[in-house]
Amino acid sequence: MRFVPLKSRGSPAWVLGVASVVIALGFLLAGGVFEQFENLTIDWRHRLRSAPASEVAPVIVGIGDPSFEQAELTATLAARAPELAQMNPSWPWDRRVFATVVRKLRAAGARAIVIDLVFATQTEGDADFVAALAEPGAPVVLAAQFHEQHSEEGEGTATLLEPRPEFLAGPRVTLGFANMKKDRDGVVRETWLEESLGGMLAGWIAPAVGEPTVPSLAAAAAEALGGRGESIHGHIDFRWPADRFAQVPIENLFLSDRWDGALIEHGRLFRDRVVFVGPWSEIRFKDYHATPFGMMAGVELQAHIVASLLGDGLLRRAPDWVTVLAVAALATVAALLGAKVRRAAWQVAGLALAGGAWLVVAAVAFARGGLILPVVAPLGALVACGAAALIMRYAGEQRERRRVRRLLASYVSEQVASVIVRQPEAFEAALRGDRRPVTVLFADIRNFTSLAEHAAPGAFIAQLNEYLRPVVDCVLVTEGTLQKFIGDAVLAVWGDTHTTGEAGDAIRAVSAALAIEQAVIRLNADWAGRADRPPLGIGVGLHQGPAMVGNIGHPRRMEFAVLGDTVNLASRLEGANRFFGTTILVGDTVRALAAAAYHFAPVARVIVKGRSQAVAVFTPIGPRREPAPAWLAPYETAVVALEAGQFAEAAAGFAALPADEARFGTLFAQQMDFARELAAAPPLDWDGTRRFDKK
Repeated sequence: MRFVPLKSRGSPAWVLGVASVVIALGFLLAGGVFEQFENLTIDWRHRLRSAPASEVAPVIVGIGDPSFEQAELTATLAARAPELAQMNPSWPWDRRVFATVVRKLRAAGARAIVIDLVFATQTEGDADFVAALAEPGAPVVLAAQFHEQHSEEGEGTATLLEPRPEFLAGPRVTLGFANMKKDRDGVVRETWLEESLGGMLAGWIAPAVGEPTVPSLAAAAAEALGGRGESIHGHIDFRWPADRFAQVPIENLFLSDRWDGALIEHGRLFRDRVVFVGPWSEIRFKDYHATPFGMMAGVELQAHIVASLLGDGLLRRAPDWVTVLAVAALATVAALLGAKVRRAAWQVAGLALAGGAWLVVAAVAFARGGLILPVVAPLGALVACGAAALIMRYAGEQRERRRVRRLLASYVSEQVASVIVRQPEAFEAALRGDRRPVTVLFADIRNFTSLAEHAAPGAFIAQLNEYLRPVVDCVLVTEGTLQKFIGDAVLAVWGDTHTTGEAGDAIRAVSAALAIEQAVIRLNADWAGRADRPPLGIGVGLHQGPAMVGNIGHPRRMEFAVLGDTVNLASRLEGANRFFGTTILVGDTVRALAAAAYHFAPVARVIVKGRSQAVAVFTPIGPRREPAPAWLAPYETAVVALEAGQFAEAAAGFAALPADEARFGTLFAQQMDFARELAAAPPLDWDGTRRFDKK
């Protein structure tokens, strides 16, 4: 569609320029409003990026629910793993367990050991743990925890729960807090590498100058390995999805067969790796957090932070001036496209290209440079300015469309009107009366009268509406016209108000019929077991041919209708389904037009009530892009034999078909029974047609 310049529409280009400036300023000033959406784009960038193949991921020694059951097994395993007896069902454990863990990991060549547990109380085995920490080997980082308390008056205090002092006396033992900062939506994306009691109490802010600080658990680990960096705040560089780190249950370190197994390989799994020891039980420790990759254990989050610090560092947000430039640039692009480009499609394509280019730049900067560029505000300004330009350009067309819609509202439904406005000339001709080729679909519920008589009115009307909703959707999504409801029946047409060609109309109608069949199957499955929702059976008839379309009725109540033999025959074919055990029957013209897109199985040549000529009817099987079922060829042979009067051969052919075929088993049985009846008493005037005198 072409547009005249903005000036001739009464909307000078400077109006668009002013609107673009106002929109850009609005997005810049309202930056905090979009924080949540910006965070979601950061999650999207994390998930788009692939995990690095070259980096060596940390290893986690997890304390899960099964770890607390090991003590009960010591009767059989004590000789192999006496440490299991110290893993009590209750917490805390005997510290000799962790002394053994430290010694085994150091002996295996671990690069560093990070224990995400706060050893604040005195327990059995403390002396052995102190001795193990003092031994030479990989550095060990122990966890502390900030605790906040608030009085009824709202006053808050913060304390730091630390490990026992003797545990920190070792020459290579350091301390770090394990708390995680959560965004407003409860997701962990950022981390502080240093924090003070005052900063924690104020809600995760930078420590005041001169205020004593505590490093985070991950920062202490990275610092022990010389890889922390200068920044104290940034976004976590999630390098791997959830559950991608090697996770070893702690009890496996004490069982020789598992220590020597394929995973640990005599301890080689831990060599030159940072090893984390911590909780792996959401219920027992409640140390699980939402992340861009879903829920993660706290120890796994700590591993991600350390991997970030030892890799390229934390991700950093772009400075504010970058946001200003990006918003201004994309708003300018949208304004120029609106002022210079005359075609709406090209303008939208230009907007999409500009937005896509910025997304690519943001993704590359994120993946390659660790830089978080703003996305929501620049793209919002681009879309808003582009929309403003389109609104100005479309103002005249929209006024015309509203006039046409008001006219159509007197004749057809809103759904039909929304399609017809694209072809107003063709519809105006149809209103005056016209004959054109159409494809008609008629769908009806089996035993509707009986169901209605025995059902509660409220429940039955609700079920009928639940049925009609997907049926109508199947018609509209294939660009059909919903002509009318006739009680429970649905009449739909392709080609009356707009057309994609006779073959295209027929293919869309068959697609809608198959979709309706599947929709009813899903509804019956959803209703299974509900006394107020009896299963529904339906019949669908399709026929293609010429029909009269036009506006009929009274001046105070007009109706756009489709009339003629094509409509009547579609209705008769719908009713014929009950005689063949099928759900969908189509006339020969529909089959011929849609044969390139769908497989069809022949059913019979029939003469329905109200017609003197026979019509060949078929039932659709499925799309041509899928292979035809193995039973189709022998079934067609049996149908040919039946129509040729070879009743015994036909009956034998139908009997050989799979009786348990889900969709067509009833059709096979009906055809077999009919052939056997004819074989028992062959008619003298058989010409291969079947006559139905009832609807």
